[in-house]
Amino acid sequence: MKTYKILIAGLMMAASASVLASDKGIHLDGVQGKEVKLALDSSPTTGYSWMIKTLPKELIFVSSSYEQSEECKNGAVGCSGKEIFTFIAQKSGSDELKLIHGQPFDKSTWKENTVAVKIK
Repeated sequence: MKTYKILIAGLMMAASASVLASDKGIHLDGVQGKEVKLALDSSPTTGYSWMIKTLPKELIFVSSSYEQSEECKNGAVGCSGKEIFTFIAQKSGSDELKLIHGQPFDKSTWKENTVAVKIK
């Protein structure tokens, strides 16, 4: 049973690392005064989630939500999906949105990610 738990933990860490690798070079484009959404690969049942570190002056944070993948059965653990952040583009300009991906309760898992923001 102990080996099984270690194997599961290893698989969860591998899954979260591949999410980060696939999110390099992400950008967010929008139009001033309009809603802008950012969808990121996520598996919150593993304890990993996305957190906003710094918000550029061009954006106002509205909400975040999670949409589980259609392939996952209800209540399944470790399934992937999308974490969706909703913003209002308050002014035109270019800047960076800094996000952290990791377990909120374990700072040693935190990995910083940068999203290029361009609002027209």
